[in-house]
Amino acid sequence: MYCRQDADMEDLVSDTVLKLLLAKDGFKEKHAFRSFAYSVMQHVFINKYNRKKCVAFVEQFPTAEPHASSTADATIRAKDIIKRTRKASARSVCIRPVIMYALGYSYQEIADILRIPMGTVQRRIHEGRRILKQELHP
Repeated sequence: MYCRQDADMEDLVSDTVLKLLLAKDGFKEKHAFRSFAYSVMQHVFINKYNRKKCVAFVEQFPTAEPHASSTADATIRAKDIIKRTRKASARSVCIRPVIMYALGYSYQEIADILRIPMGTVQRRIHEGRRILKQELHP
């Protein structure tokens, strides 16, 4: 229903089981476990789908190749944005959390990945947005 390939299905099931095991609220006795697990699986699927839909930016830094429908001006602007974002990323640790947040990661997921407190993630995202704004709009 959610996955067309076996590998994607296995990933979805393992991520769902992990979320069920790590759930702070956990399973409530008055609800059916099956519907609780199904609800968690839906949320995991939707989050993964939304992340794939976003444009990867920092980890791969696309080369901004022109598309058939793009103008030369748009291509130049895209290359300039990537160059300025790389420059800002080299200057500050605050840029990576901003890009991860733009990709759809939650504050808690970013904190877990970067192994820093969630309050630090929030502060870095706030500061990183300010830095990017200054860099992109001088």
